[in-house]
Amino acid sequence: MTAIKIEVNGLDITTLTEKLDMLTNALTEKEAKAETSADTSEKLLTRGDVAELLKITLPTLHDWTKKGLLKAYRIGNRIRYKEAEVMATINNNPANPFKNK
Repeated sequence: MTAIKIEVNGLDITTLTEKLDMLTNALTEKEAKAETSADTSEKLLTRGDVAELLKITLPTLHDWTKKGLLKAYRIGNRIRYKEAEVMATINNNPANPFKNK
């Protein structure tokens, strides 16, 4: 580990301590935010993945997307679905067409 020497002129010890605490808090918040965003990154599924998962055809998937049963995301010229949203739709909607009756 390398030692770093810092000289501070014109600041009293209280002001310096406050500034160091602010810097430490800002860095801690930034690290926590980075960890959170990495943990919550969404897995994106292709149309084929979703159709296979739901055991439906691609035209049926297209119809359900148009009807608003599933939300699709366009990334460039590609369509993707968020896995969490697909699973939530399957599990949480009592009147959804995905549940076995």
